[in-house]
This record gives sequence, structure tokens and C-alpha cells, in this order.
Amino acid sequence: MNKITQFLKSFRLRSKSNLESGYTALRSGERQFVLGATVVAIVAILSILYGINSKYLVSVPLDGGSITEGIVGMPTLINPVLAISEGDKSLTNLVYSGLVRKVKSGVFIPDLAESYTVSSDSTIYTFVIKDGAVFQNGTNVTADDILFTINKIKDPLIKSPRKVEWEGVTVTKVDDRTVRFTLKQPYASFIDSLTIGILPENVWKNVGEAEFGLSSLNMKPIGSGPYIVKKVAKNAEGSPESYTLVRFTKFILGTPHIKNITIKSFANEKDMVNALAGGAIDEAGGIDPENAVTLSSNTDIVMEKSALPRMFGLFFNKSQNAVLGDPNVIKSLSMIINRQEIIDNVLKGYGSPIDSAIPDGILNDDLITNVDQIKDKDAALNQFAKSGWKIGADGTMQKSNTKTVKDKKGKVTTVSTGPVTKLVFSITTGDTPELKQTAEGIQKTLAEYGITVELKVYETGPLNQIIRSRKYEALFFGQVINHESDLFAFWHSTQRTDPGLNIAMYSNSKADILLESAQKILNEDDRMNKYSQLKNILDTDMPAIFIYSPEYIYAHFDKVHMPESMDITTSPDRFNNIYSWYRDTDEIWKIFAK
Repeated sequence: MNKITQFLKSFRLRSKSNLESGYTALRSGERQFVLGATVVAIVAILSILYGINSKYLVSVPLDGGSITEGIVGMPTLINPVLAISEGDKSLTNLVYSGLVRKVKSGVFIPDLAESYTVSSDSTIYTFVIKDGAVFQNGTNVTADDILFTINKIKDPLIKSPRKVEWEGVTVTKVDDRTVRFTLKQPYASFIDSLTIGILPENVWKNVGEAEFGLSSLNMKPIGSGPYIVKKVAKNAEGSPESYTLVRFTKFILGTPHIKNITIKSFANEKDMVNALAGGAIDEAGGIDPENAVTLSSNTDIVMEKSALPRMFGLFFNKSQNAVLGDPNVIKSLSMIINRQEIIDNVLKGYGSPIDSAIPDGILNDDLITNVDQIKDKDAALNQFAKSGWKIGADGTMQKSNTKTVKDKKGKVTTVSTGPVTKLVFSITTGDTPELKQTAEGIQKTLAEYGITVELKVYETGPLNQIIRSRKYEALFFGQVINHESDLFAFWHSTQRTDPGLNIAMYSNSKADILLESAQKILNEDDRMNKYSQLKNILDTDMPAIFIYSPEYIYAHFDKVHMPESMDITTSPDRFNNIYSWYRDTDEIWKIFAK
């Protein structure tokens, strides 16, 4: 121990002159060896430090920056009670928050709510509001604000588009932070309604029903969401052209990373896409497939896409054409319609083939079955033959009208009862490029099988009247399945007449029972079992031929990061996780990462 102590006391670093003297005393070869060893040592040390650094560093979002979003049209009703247009709803999603927030289809997380419970009979929902949940004016979010918002939605004088969701629901205050919703009967999709943004009662309480939709608060809103409207720029006519928003630092789910967001209005999609391509804006949603193809050539632009719950297909009305009531005929038509060809030509690849009335996602499995194009024409013709249809000498798909008779000796013969029936029907659709081009593609394909299809194309107004009166043989149209409950509206027999949405005029008592019972079951496995049975019935009866589900297309520069994949039901859903978006990143040690 004494020797070690003496060594340490005597040890000292050599001066620069000593080192230089020692180095010069070395022979040439020894000097090269020392230099080489020194370089190797330095490289080794740097490599070790780099490895350690890489191993323990993580990339994290960096707060700050701004983004500019383009939209077609300009929001004027930034109000969860009144929002109608896509622009209205998008801004509302940025400014307001609800008791829960949808993160993807069927998945919700607490937002303003701290917790909630459901009664054993699934008719009473009790929510507790988070301590610390505040509006952008600094006031606490309370049960009174929840009651105020829902009562405004239910007020017939307000004429809220959300009113139908809250019919039969009673809202009561338990205490300042607790609110209770009582339903007349179980309703599995009710949780989705609780994403509705909450209004601050103290801001709106003096605004009467007549002024509710005209109030300046609709363009200078105060919510509890991730962003605050700071500035509204208007044109010479006084109409808003852009909104500038800043992040709300007290947002209950955490301060957003992006500091500023500008929402800029465009008169049409063409102008918006040109602005994006030229770098005047950072992002835009709801892009048309044609424009998406153009934008995708820009390597700096990222094309996000998400399957939409929209089901486009042919809906048949056998009361207008009895032939279309034959499941064999409908199945045959389904076999020969080339879904992928339509998706490639009309949607430019931005879509998925479907053949089920229940969208992918409700049953949580792949519902795209048997949608491959039939390559063997004989297989399709054999399916037609099951109902007596065949291609005649004149090249048309036809069916002989005959009956069998016995003579006095018991001999059976087939006799004609009239001229042959040819497979002819009309397809009614809307005058939009996507609908019209798809109908034309179907018409062309069916003509190859001797089937004559007449196209009837209408503007939106006249088409709506035709749909309401059910005056069509086949209708090429779309269904939007936002909630499981929408299946009732589209397929229950009570919805066959206007204002019902059962445009296939479908009626099946077993399907009715399944639709009625499914919405009363909260247990997901049991409910999915009901929908699985419903799917089997609809697949057998074939009241419609489903063709494709389009994709929502969102384009943005690669400097805008969206950490979670998009899961969109409606366009405003793109902002559901806006508070987690960021522009830049930083490298920090793992121990300092949140």
C-alpha cells in the first residue's frame, strides 16, 4: 500500500518539451508505429462512444413549427351543435373536445372524461370529468356545460344535425364533475355520440335560439380542444379566407407539438392541389384520385390513405323489374363485374374490392371474399343457366318462356308460352365522374354477355327525388356506414320507404330480428355473432352487388409527421390525433425521454 502511495505521489504528467524530446529520440520506424497506434486508439475510442451514443439515444418530437392546411370552402359554423360542412367539422375538431375521443374505428379513449361506468342493463352511462379540464377562456369544464351542450342539440329551434343521435336520451347532473346519461334501451353505438365537442355554458348562455346560428362565436369559438382560434382573415366581402390557430397549452391530453396551424380556403380542389404542389400549403385532405396521381409524382409529398366506410354498389328494385329479384341472376352479374378493373380505371387504384353489405372492420375480419374476377366465361354462363338464361343465336342473354304438359297418354312435352325474355334493365346513378364512369364500365362488361343496360344519369336534385320515390330498376349508389347502427337504416324492412334508407327495398324477417337485437347487445363477441349471421343472410339473398370501397387520400409534405396511421370515417377524423403531430425531431438520451 505504501509503495502505491509513493508511486502516486511521484507520478506526474510529462511536459510538452519532455514528450517532444522523447518522440524525437525515437527512430523513424518507432515514430511511425507510435503515430499509427495513436490513430487506431482515437478511432476505436470514437467508435465506442458513437455506439454507446446510438444505443442510448432516441428520436423525440420537437415542439414548435407551423403547418398550413388547405380545404375547399370555408368554415362559418365552428360549433359542435351546428357544424354541417366538412370544413365546419374539421375546425370544430381542432377547437373542441368531448368526453371521449375516437382514435380508430371502434376504439375510444377518455378525453374530458376521467372515467365512466355502464349499468348492468346497458342503459345508464355515468361519466366523471377530469380534474383540471378547462376551456380556452380558463374556466373549468363542469357537468353544467355537458347538460347545456346536449340540451342545445335536442332543442328543436336550434335544428342541430346531431339531434337524431340524442332522441330518447336523458341527461342529468350528479355533481359538478359527474354527469349521467339514461337511454330508453341499450344502444351499442352510443359511445360514439359522446365524442361531441362541449360548449362552455358561461360563454353561450345569453345567446338565444334565434341568434344561435348567427352568433360571431361560431367563427371565434371557445372550446377545450387542442387549438385556439387566434385570427380570422376575411376578404373584401367580409367572408373568412383563413383561420390562424395556436396550440392550447392546457389541453387535457397534453400540449400539442405544432405551435401554429393555418386553415386556408380554396374555391375548388384544383386550386387547392396546385397550391400544395407549389408549396403554398403543407397538406390537404379528401384528394380526388386523378389529382392524387399527379401529386404522387412529387417525391417530397407523402400520400396517406385510409379505407373509408363507404360501400358503393348496385341496389336492385325488383318491384320495377321482376327479373332482378332472382338471386341467381344477381349472383351471375356479380361474377362478371370486374371490380379491380373499375378500381384501377376509375379510382386510379385508391380503393378496395368488396362483395359484402357489412364493411370490413365491423366484424374485424376480411370480408373481401370471392371478389376475384371470373376468368372462365363458361363458369359465369353456367350460373346464368341455373335460372334458364343463356346467350341466344342473336347474341343476347335470354330466357325461354315454356311450360311442361302431359297428354292423355302421360307423355310430357315442353311447350312455348310466349316470346323469349331478354335480360335488359336500366342503371340509375348520379352525374359525378366516379359514379358515371363506374356505371359505364359495368354497362360495357355486361354487354359482352349479351346483357343490355340503359344508363340514366341525373344531377343531385332530380336523383334524390328518384331515390325517395324508389323509381329505379338498379341504382348505382353509395352507403356510408359510420356506425353499426347505420346497418339498421339500410337493411331493416321498416326503412324501405322514404325517408328510410333501405334503397334495395330489402325485406327479410330474420334479418330484421338480427338488426333489432344487435344494437341492444354491448358484449362485442355476442354482437359480432349477430352481424355474422346477418352477413350470411344478405350474402344469400343478394339484394345488392357491392363493388368497391374508396380510400380517403391525404397529401402532405414529408416534413409533417403523423405518428399514428390514419383511420378515417369522415374527413374531420384526420385531426383526431392532431396533438401528437410534429414537424421536427431531436435526439436525446433515453433516460430523458418522456
